[in-house]
This record gives sequence, C-alpha cells and structure tokens, in this order.
Amino acid sequence: MNTLQSQFSPKTAIQLVRSLINYGERHGLSRIDMRTVCSLSEDQLNDCRLLIDVQRYEALLGFISHRLGDVSLGFHHGQHFDAGRWGVLGFIAVTAQNFQAAIEAQYRFQSLSGNMGAPLQFCEGGVTTLQWVPAYNCSHHFAEQIVTGLVSLAREVTNNLKYAPNAVYFTHAAQADVSNYMEYFQCPVFFNAKFNGLDVNNELLEVPLRKSDTETHKILISHAQSLLEEQTFTSPLEVIKDYIVKTLPSHVPDIEEVSSYLQLSVRSTQRKLQEYGTSYSQVLDAIRKELALTYLRQTQNSVLYVSERLGFSEQSAFQRAFKRWTGITPKRYRNTILLK
Repeated sequence: MNTLQSQFSPKTAIQLVRSLINYGERHGLSRIDMRTVCSLSEDQLNDCRLLIDVQRYEALLGFISHRLGDVSLGFHHGQHFDAGRWGVLGFIAVTAQNFQAAIEAQYRFQSLSGNMGAPLQFCEGGVTTLQWVPAYNCSHHFAEQIVTGLVSLAREVTNNLKYAPNAVYFTHAAQADVSNYMEYFQCPVFFNAKFNGLDVNNELLEVPLRKSDTETHKILISHAQSLLEEQTFTSPLEVIKDYIVKTLPSHVPDIEEVSSYLQLSVRSTQRKLQEYGTSYSQVLDAIRKELALTYLRQTQNSVLYVSERLGFSEQSAFQRAFKRWTGITPKRYRNTILLK
C-alpha cells in the first residue's frame, strides 16, 4: 500500500468499537478476547478522539458474529440506541430541533466519526431518501448496523416506537429471514438494492425531538466545529476525503470549493497536500478509484450508475479512467469478482 492509499484507509471512531464490545460483553463474550481481536487496550477504548482502521472493526464484527452464531449482528446491534456510539455527533442528534437538523449536522461533521462512508440525502416530492455510501467494501453487518441505527435513533429521539420509514434498502443479499427485518422496520425491506438506506415521508423529518435543547445543541455544534478545525489542521486528508465522497454524487468539487469548506485559502490547501507528497487532482483520482471498486463489487449497480455516482460526464470517460487505474475494463473487473 502506498503512502496516499494508507492515508485514505477507512477509519472509524473508537466510540463505535467500544459500543460493540459492550454489546458483546452483555451477551457473555470476554472483553479481553474482543480487545485482542482489534488490538486495543482499555485506555485506547476510552480515548474519545481515536480513529482506528475500519478493518480492525470489521474483524471484531466477524468475531462476535461467529462467537454468538448471529448472522444479523449488525442489524441486532443497530437496534440498541446509544448516543455515545457516535461521540459528539450522537449528542448533537439527540438535542437537535428535529430529525432533519440531526441529519444536517451528521453531514457536516461526518469526518469526526471516521471516513468509512458518507450520508447522502435526496428529496423527490414528499419523500426523502437517506443513503449511506460506504467508502470501502464493507460487510453486511456494517451496512445493516448503520441503516438500523438511523431508525433506532429516530424512534429514541421522537419517543415513538412506531416511527417507520416507507422502505428500507440493502445492497447485499439477505442473510436471514426477511420477515424479521420487516417486523422491526414496520415496512417493506429490499435486499440486492442499488443502495443502503431508507425512504421516509418529509413530515417525519420535521417532528420535534423530545430532548431538543437549543442552548446545549449550540454548545455541541460549537464543540464539533472546533474539533473539525483541529482535524483539518492535524489530518486534512481525512476531512478532504469525507467532503469529496459525500459531494461526488451531485458534482465534482474543485479545490476552491474544498478550500472554502476547510476554511483555508487555496494556497494553504495546496501546501497541506504537498506535505503529504500529493496534489488535489491525485487525491480526487485516488478517491474515485476506491469508490469505483466498492461500487462495482456491489454487482447490482450498472456501470452507468457507477459512472454517474462518481461524477463522470460520460460512461466512456469513466471506462477510460478505470482502465488507467486497473488495466482492465469495469465489466471485466466485475466478472472477475463474480467468479470468486
């Protein structure tokens, strides 16, 4: 793995790891064994600013799933609401005015909880689609954990156990009885879909939250902004990647736009990237490549769909770029994956 690739290795917040270990412990697993699997000390589990390689978290998911004999671990863990699971973002969500405000804060400060994926929101008519786009080839556990967590969050903060989306979607094949999912979500659930996410009526996003606290929310937003500024200074590539991933489906951000998001001048952004031995064009190219590989592993996504999600003006332009990255066409790459 080269330097740039290692910088872009997906990471997740330690709070999510700690939440999963606590879940495993409640179900009778050894805390020491679980910490050993992901190579973490107890002190590291309590370091609220620590981000770890997401593959260590995936290893933990696999270990707990195997030990508990639970093929739906992510789905089950996601049902247990815990604001602290997402660090400051969780508490921002709880104190927001409504669920829409919570989602907007999640979008703004996503990089604080890692760069394993990005939340996207699309509105058509009276329905909003909330998607989670993974930045790597994640397990079904992780995808189910994220989407289920959105619903458990909504039910907790509105104090409405009947809070239900219109439909839920997962890109992977069903690993267990679909009726269990439909019973929990109280709506149709589709597997082998084009995205991970859910559809909700717009009015549900505007329901006042039961623990809404304007003053506390402002303080938490200010704290998150200071953390983001610190992260911009110490780990600018993490912040840049997060912004590019969540922007590409609508347009390709240029360096001026990214610099404005970072609250830096273009020259300052360029200097920071030079410190990592790279440039903005190289960063953008590397992110598009990794996302292309991720999307194409989800074999239900057409090449045209992938091309559009990555901001290419034409499918042919994407095909040329992909061949430059890998030496083969997108179709051949997908066929290779299917044969494994």
